[in-house]
Amino acid sequence: MIRNHKRRTRRVLRAVGVILAANLASATVRAADQIELPPGQNRDLVYGACRTCHDLQYLTESAGITRDDWDAAIDGMRQYGLRIPPERRAKILEYLGTYLGPNPPKTGVADTKAEPVEAPSGAKLFVEQCAACHQENGRGRPREFPPLAGNHDLMRDRLFPAYVLLNGLEGKISIERQEYNGQMPPFSHLTDTQIASLVQYIRGAWNNAAMRPAEMKPVDAEAVKKARSKQMSPADVHRYRAHLQ
Repeated sequence: MIRNHKRRTRRVLRAVGVILAANLASATVRAADQIELPPGQNRDLVYGACRTCHDLQYLTESAGITRDDWDAAIDGMRQYGLRIPPERRAKILEYLGTYLGPNPPKTGVADTKAEPVEAPSGAKLFVEQCAACHQENGRGRPREFPPLAGNHDLMRDRLFPAYVLLNGLEGKISIERQEYNGQMPPFSHLTDTQIASLVQYIRGAWNNAAMRPAEMKPVDAEAVKKARSKQMSPADVHRYRAHLQ
């Protein structure tokens, strides 16, 4: 039995490596980035952790594998840089094993657990959704993920950060004389209130508040709702950024 488990684990990890390598090699944001996972408790944690490196097609194509296989797949992500606390890892595994496992709940059953009882703060949302790339200190990773600490993009106009969160960003940018040419996925799975909380947190953290123009109003849920109604692609957001410059 142990030998069979090891063989299965190796098989899962090989599949993870092949699919992830293909995703990392992609040069454009694809329609697969817009794939929606089944509603369920802790789904937002999966969005925040898994799209750090790849789109959601890997998850949907792997739906139906066992909880042990998902456990092995999460372990396999460590070689690609995934670092998550044990408590969050357990919640992610619970979602994957339940809603993308061999016996997922029937349609409609998962909806009752889709939203947490208490809305998380902007700081908690940042750790869950953004810190894997931009780091908890907001400094990002050189040549990979731009910093948010001291990033003047946050203050280009009132809604620009909301457009980035809702639609993603694709194209070359320069932050603090360092060029980046990656792709940020959209986080439109978050509610209007959550997006507003994230924007407000990021604009106030790491001394960013000192860059904020006095006349700039805070972003609230109503403003995010209006921003969401404006159809934009990641490339559109990049062009909008250039226009603001």
